[in-house]
Amino acid sequence: MSSTHALPHQGLGLIKLDTLFPRLPGDLGLASSWGPRVKEFVVRGALPDVIVKQQQSYADSACAPAFAEAVKSLVQSGVVAITTSCGFLVLWQRELQALSPLPLVTSSLCLLPALLEQEEQVGVLSIDVKSLSSHHWLGAGLSAHHLDRLVLGGLPADSHFCQSILGNLNQMDAGQAQTEVVAAARAIHQSAPHLQTLVLECTNLPPYQTAIEEATGLKVISLRDSAVLMAAATA
Repeated sequence: MSSTHALPHQGLGLIKLDTLFPRLPGDLGLASSWGPRVKEFVVRGALPDVIVKQQQSYADSACAPAFAEAVKSLVQSGVVAITTSCGFLVLWQRELQALSPLPLVTSSLCLLPALLEQEEQVGVLSIDVKSLSSHHWLGAGLSAHHLDRLVLGGLPADSHFCQSILGNLNQMDAGQAQTEVVAAARAIHQSAPHLQTLVLECTNLPPYQTAIEEATGLKVISLRDSAVLMAAATA
């Protein structure tokens, strides 16, 4: 009498925006930046600039059904945790997690509450700091008193890095982008020399992590520092 056995659940589910720009090694929209067990789902029409600039609630967004389908598909595929390729999706952290029986971490900003339990202030480098609203911080699990303990900085809107990523261009000068990213990180550190840790909001920033650390001496944190996500991708 034969029997069948279901495949064990394993792997990380990666919800990706609809992008053209080059993803350098270390970019967290690349499966290879996580580990050997990653399953991707691209949300067609979810363009970088649209997702970063939007302030709509999940219930009011025309993109919501597509993201719900992404979560459902990845859960059914057998992954054990889910993440995304855009830190600004923290705006919908609670709603997307409610759709998933699995751990779902949209953004490195979700790591901030735990970091603020250990450090008086934490730096945050964003691709577009001006578009981060109280709703994003709420999604990350931060209350108003936490915000006074964040040292925020971003890339200039006219920088090559921002224009390449948010403009969704099909090419980018990695050297120029690195120079801009390091300068932005240095500016944060100079404004708060006592800082110990810098969190990279944008998943396109980790390729420059080593350069930032060497230039500033800061410990640099990204989504890859989520233990539950890395365990799913590498187990």
